[in-house]
Amino acid sequence: MGRNCTAMTPLDLTLAPPRDPRAELAGVIFLPRSIDKLRAELPGGNPGVYTVAGFTEMMFEQLGIELATITAEIASAETEAKIAAFVQGATTPEKIAAWNAFVSQRQPRGGNRVEARAIFPWIDEHPELTLALDLLREDDRRLFAGRT
Repeated sequence: MGRNCTAMTPLDLTLAPPRDPRAELAGVIFLPRSIDKLRAELPGGNPGVYTVAGFTEMMFEQLGIELATITAEIASAETEAKIAAFVQGATTPEKIAAWNAFVSQRQPRGGNRVEARAIFPWIDEHPELTLALDLLREDDRRLFAGRT
């Protein structure tokens, strides 16, 4: 890296949520959100209530990318384009397609809304939200409601 290059900066996820669960980068659903969560884990960052365990961990496992490797890439990358290029080079289009199909249809707790209530206590207010990605979006909205 040259003198004028900078690495990705840490994020404070107590100030704003990670990106939308359905956001894509390199054709991978959830990758931008995962990048935000991993940036929050960098020194100087703050993950708040967000964790890497769960979809982020699962996504990288299904893509065949070690969590330590992607974390190091994110810490040293100057742009998200470099992260996108790394991910595309480290996995296959088939693995990306399989992940996208899985995460797009995933229901929390295998569709067991009683168990999902432990995570999303407000779930009964939204019977129309059945997919995990939509529940995560609503959870972010509720967590940051009323903040400027």
